[in-house]
Amino acid sequence: MKLKKLFAGVAAAATLLGGMAFGAATASAADGDVVTANATFTFNADNAGQLTGRTIAAYKLADYVQYGSGDNAVYGMKTNAANAVVVNGALKTALNSQTDVDLADALAAGQLDVSAARPWTATAAGAASTTRAFANALAAAQGLQAVAPAPQLTVNGTSATVSLPAGVYLFLDTTEGNADVTKAVPMIVASGTVNDQKQLTDPTADATVDFKNTKNEEKTKEVSTATAAIGDTLTYTLTGKVANPAPESFVFTDRPGTGLTVKAGTEFTVTADGKNVPDSDYTVAGLDADLQGDGVKTFTVTLNDPADYAGKTIVVKYAAQVNEQAAGLKDGVTNELLKNDGKTYQKITTKSYGFDFTKKNAAGQAVPGAKFQVKNGDTVLKFFAKDGVYYLAADQTVAADNKTVFGTLTTPANGQLVFGGLGNGTYTVEETAVAEGYQNFTGKFTVTIANADGKLSDSAALDPFGLVDPAKKTVVNVKSVAELPKTGAAGIAMFVALGVVLAGAAAAVYGKSRRMGSALRA
Repeated sequence: MKLKKLFAGVAAAATLLGGMAFGAATASAADGDVVTANATFTFNADNAGQLTGRTIAAYKLADYVQYGSGDNAVYGMKTNAANAVVVNGALKTALNSQTDVDLADALAAGQLDVSAARPWTATAAGAASTTRAFANALAAAQGLQAVAPAPQLTVNGTSATVSLPAGVYLFLDTTEGNADVTKAVPMIVASGTVNDQKQLTDPTADATVDFKNTKNEEKTKEVSTATAAIGDTLTYTLTGKVANPAPESFVFTDRPGTGLTVKAGTEFTVTADGKNVPDSDYTVAGLDADLQGDGVKTFTVTLNDPADYAGKTIVVKYAAQVNEQAAGLKDGVTNELLKNDGKTYQKITTKSYGFDFTKKNAAGQAVPGAKFQVKNGDTVLKFFAKDGVYYLAADQTVAADNKTVFGTLTTPANGQLVFGGLGNGTYTVEETAVAEGYQNFTGKFTVTIANADGKLSDSAALDPFGLVDPAKKTVVNVKSVAELPKTGAAGIAMFVALGVVLAGAAAAVYGKSRRMGSALRA
């Protein structure tokens, strides 16, 4: 922004020309000619989106006046007559003066400065900017006369230009801010250059300034895991940066999908650049009761005063539970972060998985009536039935094997058990009872889930009789030892059976010998 140099030059001109050029009582049109030639005002932006579709209003605060001609020409300035009362009143407010202040006098006295760093509220030295206060006071004032017709910005990528008669202007962004771009703060811009003696020499020289708005960065969303079981708790992290200058509002709008519960009273952790934000600085709305996600209902987390956090990165964390409505959702549970216009910034998906197997006999026929349990470690898991599938129950503390929750699952007529709602991990499946009419040889195997439906695997330790076929996902029941499928399994079974018979015979012999000994002692 060239305002600082220009103001220094104007101050030098004030010393040279006295009060005549700065609105003193003796000044008149005869004292000098107002410069009417145009200057180009250029607005630069970091992103083309900051300028696209923007409209502005221009208010002339001061005219440049030429005295003399040719090499003898000198320039001064005076407050624009149409806006003098409002300009001087705004200066009085900005400078906290008890009396009216004339713009030329304030410039000559060096009372105006440059707010050069975002959010353009302070000088380079960190002091409060009087020029920023002046611009804000002008924007809030009544009666300021705008240039007519309103100038049209000519946008070329990340810069835009407008041509106006040389002078000092207030530019206001007349386009409301939105989810993508903030409204620019009021801008005071002056055309012209100064020489080494700090004298204004070229009043029509172009002026360049940042268009003082910001393109909002897109907010993002993350979830603690992409795979979860029904009943698991997920942690969601929302991240966004408050624009600088700050927008009118800064809101995270979250839309949980079917299968997610965000409970009333959920604890939120909110930080700004890594430091905790006090509870009083933000508001959570939409969680007066448990929110059962349906892809329609939303809740919000709103910064109460975004200006307090301008330029800072805000991170929000909260927990949600996968509920039993997640059962059967092919694409898992989703959670969306929305823009202010209701469109989606980001959709996060968390999936659960399952597995299945079929109980058969040696002839390959389905076997109903066999009973199984699924364990996570030593814990027997509980399931509920929906559409022919057993899904993990969200509440694992309820009593098992009632009308709605089952810890022991019985194979149906087709012999197949199908499970769902499980997260990553290794589970053990154990046959606890064979079907009626079958020998008491039971199958046992493990299932591993790793971001996909589970894979069955067996081992000699778990399945010594070879009843499990992981590739075919079958578990066999047999009616006789001879039907055992694995080589040597029948022999093992015979040895087991023989051991039982021999143990029985030994017991009988021992019993008879005891009775004989008793008889001899009678």
